[in-house]
Amino acid sequence: MNLLFLETFLYVCNNGNFTEAAKNLFVPQPTVTNRIRNLEEELGQELFVRGKTGKRSVELTKAGRLFLPYAQQVMETLKTAKMVINQTADENLITVGSAIALTHPFIYEKINQLHEVRNKNINLLIMDQSLIVNSLIEENLDLAFVTTPINNKQLASYPVFNEKYGLVVSNKHPLARKKSIKKIKDLEDQFLIFYKPFAKNQTIFENIKSRKRITTNQIELIKELIHCQNGVSFLPSHAFNNEIEKGDLVYIPIHESLISCDIQYYLAFRKNELFYEDIFFSEFASKKLS
Repeated sequence: MNLLFLETFLYVCNNGNFTEAAKNLFVPQPTVTNRIRNLEEELGQELFVRGKTGKRSVELTKAGRLFLPYAQQVMETLKTAKMVINQTADENLITVGSAIALTHPFIYEKINQLHEVRNKNINLLIMDQSLIVNSLIEENLDLAFVTTPINNKQLASYPVFNEKYGLVVSNKHPLARKKSIKKIKDLEDQFLIFYKPFAKNQTIFENIKSRKRITTNQIELIKELIHCQNGVSFLPSHAFNNEIEKGDLVYIPIHESLISCDIQYYLAFRKNELFYEDIFFSEFASKKLS
């Protein structure tokens, strides 16, 4: 059914005659007459009473009165649909997941750029990497930051940033006086705290003889354990940048002979659906992603 015919029908009903309806629709009166005739042919019923001379106003037939609420409902539904679509377009919502703390300087910078340059509404979700794959496939996420590449035929992951990590300890810890960690032996009999998103990058430390160890994805818990239980953790310096600058915590570099690789971060997305690559891949913008 032609929506123009429905709209014209409602204009005639609201204006009371074909002439006024034509004026408000900015079309000639014969156009209105033809639209109503076509609508009536499609319905198989006359909608307006004809043949009453001397009266400019029109009257609905019984079929017309029955049809009116349905026509109104269709047009209201269309109006609502347009409103919802326009609101969604205006919101320009992008949902970003992360297996890494959202306070990471790289993520913080990119999210700020997305908001300031593109004026996007952003939904940020911190989540375990094991949940990210399904969330991307099911389109609950648009993009996600992860620490290991994703192997899935529907998804792609691209390296966006890498950095070194060291040992973070309390300023009262005996190791705090060291300039660097050069031997595995330096870490023996320590309370070792692993940050779960980086655990796969730190397998070299799994066989260290330790008095206690814990793995957690709660960065605040790590800070508490370092302070209160004299634990040591393997993290980039930015993780507790404020505490390190104040001198409450100490960051000790780990000698390159002990670390075979840095922490590599990836951006994961559905294949052929990458959003805002000029922001997330600024140094790779000229390259075609696949």
